Amino acid sequence: MPSRLTRQFLAKIGLDCAYACAVVAITVAGGFGLQALLAIAPSASLFSCGVMYVAWRRGIAAAIVAIAMAILAFDYFFLPPLQSFAIRAHDVPQLVFFAAAALFVAYLCDSNRRTNQARRGLEVELRASQSRVAEAQLELQQTVDSIPAMLSVYRPNGIHSLVNKTWIDYTGLSLEQAVQKGGTLFHPDDPERETWRQALASGRPMATEAPIRGADGAFQWFSIRRAPLRDADGRIQKWFSIGFNIEDRKIAEDALRDREARLAATERELRLTLDLIPTLAWRTAADGSADYLNQRWLDYTGLSLEAARGWGWISVVHPDDRAQLHDRWREMLASHEPGEIEARMRRLDGSYRWFLFRAEAHCGDGGEVVSWYGTNTDIEDRKRAEFELQRSRLYLAEAQKLSKTGSFAWDPVADRHLWSDQTYQITDIEPRTAVTTDLLLQRIHPDDRLRMINQLGCAKDGAEAWDYEVRLLMPNQTIKQLRVVAHRLRRGDEAGEIVGALMDITETRRAQEALNTTRNALAHAGRIATLGEISATIAHEVNQPLAAIVANGQACLRFLDRPAPDLNDVRGAVEWIVKDGNRAAEVIRRVRGLMTKADFERRQVGLEGIVAEVVALIQNEIHSQGILLRCDFGAAPPVMADHVQLQQVVLNLIVNAIEAMHAVTDRPRTLTIRTSRDETGRAVVAMEDSGIGLPDNPQALFDPFVSTKPNGLGMGLPICRSIIEEHGGQLWATANADHPGATFQFALAPAAELARAAE
Repeated sequence: MPSRLTRQFLAKIGLDCAYACAVVAITVAGGFGLQALLAIAPSASLFSCGVMYVAWRRGIAAAIVAIAMAILAFDYFFLPPLQSFAIRAHDVPQLVFFAAAALFVAYLCDSNRRTNQARRGLEVELRASQSRVAEAQLELQQTVDSIPAMLSVYRPNGIHSLVNKTWIDYTGLSLEQAVQKGGTLFHPDDPERETWRQALASGRPMATEAPIRGADGAFQWFSIRRAPLRDADGRIQKWFSIGFNIEDRKIAEDALRDREARLAATERELRLTLDLIPTLAWRTAADGSADYLNQRWLDYTGLSLEAARGWGWISVVHPDDRAQLHDRWREMLASHEPGEIEARMRRLDGSYRWFLFRAEAHCGDGGEVVSWYGTNTDIEDRKRAEFELQRSRLYLAEAQKLSKTGSFAWDPVADRHLWSDQTYQITDIEPRTAVTTDLLLQRIHPDDRLRMINQLGCAKDGAEAWDYEVRLLMPNQTIKQLRVVAHRLRRGDEAGEIVGALMDITETRRAQEALNTTRNALAHAGRIATLGEISATIAHEVNQPLAAIVANGQACLRFLDRPAPDLNDVRGAVEWIVKDGNRAAEVIRRVRGLMTKADFERRQVGLEGIVAEVVALIQNEIHSQGILLRCDFGAAPPVMADHVQLQQVVLNLIVNAIEAMHAVTDRPRTLTIRTSRDETGRAVVAMEDSGIGLPDNPQALFDPFVSTKPNGLGMGLPICRSIIEEHGGQLWATANADHPGATFQFALAPAAELARAAE
């Protein structure tokens, strides 16, 4: 039988597996819930959360099981093909990355869990040790509390191990707080700390006087004596310290010294303050003439005090600023009110810098002005910054005007809008109008208003970025097309404002519509030209059923001229007439479909059907040229395209292939048309001929007005490439590898992929 440890181990493994399976099952249910309720496709991060939870609760073994189960569940339920364990090649890196990341996170969670368990065990042992120490300290505390002085005991490293009640009452700290904050009781500028460090290092007793902070935050002076307690080997076991309050004595001594030094210090500090403050300071008499300038003012200007006194100081003011400064100074002298003005001052090196002049009157007891005190503050950097800011704003305004772009900021919470001048101009709203969301919505085109409300709602719900187009209905009933791009500026956890730009793309849209109209007209002309090239074939296709109709009609008349007409013969002839009429109508319908000038309309179409329709139209031309046609229709997926435009491309490529084989006489003329799906899933149509091949530069065939035909315009292939590229596809040509000729092919994205991208 298995041992007890083996059974426990197997039981734990079983429980871990069950726990992991349960969590993965819950995660799968949550994934289906997200799909059903919020239409959110589950991602690997959802299963990562489940793996992290298993690792935290059960450890790394259960987490490994959870990772394996999560990969299988994610592949089976949420990766195509659904409900299958088959894994597509491009999904393998994603699953491998998920497994590696999940294993790493599981390892971190398991390590953190084990660390927490170990920490809790150590905390239990620590609390037991602290309890024993507390009992010993309490016994010693009771012994020393009766001493009428501040008594403390230190460990050899200078950390408190015991303080008496007097010490606690004065400092307001407990023993535990003394261990942490005992050093902060002494004034930061007092040398007691250094004296204490030296005593600890030398082991010699010490005596000092130092201020100690009390429980009320006030410092009082103490006479402190400290001495070490040594063991038999001379090693220090403890330090004893006793402190006596000498505050009264110190107050008396300090009062005497303060009275002696106060006057001298005050005079010295005032003089130093005026000379050392980081600004240019001055004083004038009541009439505005200077009688004092500080040393910094003199050092900056290079003038002596004698030269600057009176009105000599004005000589360092820029000549262009003197008159304005003088007038402003006279206004202040007359009004007795404080004031300021900006002006440039000459520096010692002859350069000028901008300064802010500030002055305020000092009045006597009777209210009369005795003197004026002022400062000059260097604002050169600020003035330059203001100039650069003003220039940047001017450049921005001009750039916005040229590009028809306006900027804006919006606070969705307060509904506060900030617009640039160009934004007001684009929206035709009076500048500086208090813009609100309601005012903005009034300018939106009625057909776009609901969509705009939804965009604003997304902004209030926390969306991060926007890029959309909207129409404005202007007061004169004209319509403007705008493109709006914006994103959110976050400040920490706050939602932040939304800043962005709006561009007037009305002219761009009109030009684009004109281009599309021209392009469609050119494509239509190309179809007409192509049909003209095969007009003989089309005429033959129509003449055959018409000739048959005439023959059957004549036969029908002969049947009716008989003395006893056989109605079955008449019916048969009429049926052939109807059949041939429908055949001619079908040919005409196909030709009209290619010649029509309808609007561009995309819908889901099959490439095999389009190729078959064109082949049926041009079948006689192919046979008349002695060309062997092969059609190899593969599993090409349906595409979203305009039916007529794709017919035009196929027809043009077939006609080009026929013409390329016109001069071939030494080998069979073959044309192979294939439809297939390439390795990326795109639908592909390929036309392989056995003609004259490609020129040295095949890409030149797709340039406008480049043709290999004597009378060609060179517009067929450029139009074809334009049509395919408008459909998001690709058209290219390659030389055949194993026989003469060329292959023209185009590829389009499948309709299903475009539908997913639209969602």
